Amino acid sequence: MEGEACNKGDLRMGMMRFRFIMVVFFIFCACFPLLAVSATYTPESPIYLKKSPGIFTNTSVFGAKLGRLTITSSAPMYNPTILVTGVSSGYNIVMIGPHRWSTQNQWNFEKEINMNLLTVSYPNGLGGSVFIRAIKDKQPLLQGWNGEQVTTSPFYVDIYLVNMNDYGGTSNTNIAANLNTSGGFFKLDSPYTFKYPFNPHFTVGITNTINQGPYVFPESGTPTQGEFIPIDGVVGQGTTPVINPSGYTSGDDEDDGFWYGDGYPQPVNYLFSLLHNSVSFALIDAYGSNKKVINTATMNVQNGAAGQLYSRNLIFTVAGTANSFQLKPVIGEGYGIDFDLYFGNDLVDYGIPTPWANLAPGINSQSLSIGGIDENQVRQRSSGDYQATIIITITTNT
Repeated sequence: MEGEACNKGDLRMGMMRFRFIMVVFFIFCACFPLLAVSATYTPESPIYLKKSPGIFTNTSVFGAKLGRLTITSSAPMYNPTILVTGVSSGYNIVMIGPHRWSTQNQWNFEKEINMNLLTVSYPNGLGGSVFIRAIKDKQPLLQGWNGEQVTTSPFYVDIYLVNMNDYGGTSNTNIAANLNTSGGFFKLDSPYTFKYPFNPHFTVGITNTINQGPYVFPESGTPTQGEFIPIDGVVGQGTTPVINPSGYTSGDDEDDGFWYGDGYPQPVNYLFSLLHNSVSFALIDAYGSNKKVINTATMNVQNGAAGQLYSRNLIFTVAGTANSFQLKPVIGEGYGIDFDLYFGNDLVDYGIPTPWANLAPGINSQSLSIGGIDENQVRQRSSGDYQATIIITITTNT
């Protein structure tokens, strides 16, 4: 059955060698504090757009948190600065998707929507006050362009993509969107893609003294009046991607945009299988009203909604016969033996859809049985083995 891995001179030389080692050791210790700062970055994945994302409480704000930077340090950090590359369209990052100006307007499915990258810094730790700033090129993570220091460790910085700008920075988490779009007029359960390639990378630097600022960081190369913080063990400009490749949820290849909603509605899949590929049984076990369970059918309903039931039709036929269930001789061309097929307790009509109803999300099972074999008919047939190849076709309900 089928289914769908020593002398005085030597001593003096030894003492000299010992002093030389001590000098090298002290030099090494003097450099060590520069390596006392490190960071990790955790990108969100997958990313779905929403109204009032994360710390933003105003309902006009639309977007998503892209990831979190966690910086640890054993000493105060002066003027933390973020340097961003890979944002090619200025401060405004252009996305395309449905938006309307009021509830009376129709959806414009090709509207260009201005978005922006923002950092949300927590200089006093999570749960404390925040500082929000729009970012591109290099920007301070705190309010001042110099004279700033962070003494809290770890120091958290979140990166967001939202429909707002704030060049000067703010601590107001209820600030309204200011890029001519409102979070209330985006279309739920819709894709939003980028007009230009969007794959920003970043690094974070700190200055040597508190009186310096972001200007000490060069456009390329290594800073001489500050240092780049190692992020996940890597140091340098443009080394850390803001978005994990698996974070994108929308686009032609699901790699150039995000879906607005709780998650893209994945199609419901129905995976049918049989416990056994072939079985043997004695004909006598299925004489008359007797039923012989010969197999177990399984339907795995994937991506189904909890609490919802589904159904599919099964069409049963036999290879080599036109319109009835028959066992044919394994050897020779003799007459066949008729039988009845049961799905659960229901008699199956040959070639007619048999409904499998009340399918719950996950694994569903049902027995297949043979019965109704006429003992007299068996006596009239040649002795030997008989077989049937049952074909099961799965269709939608109509």
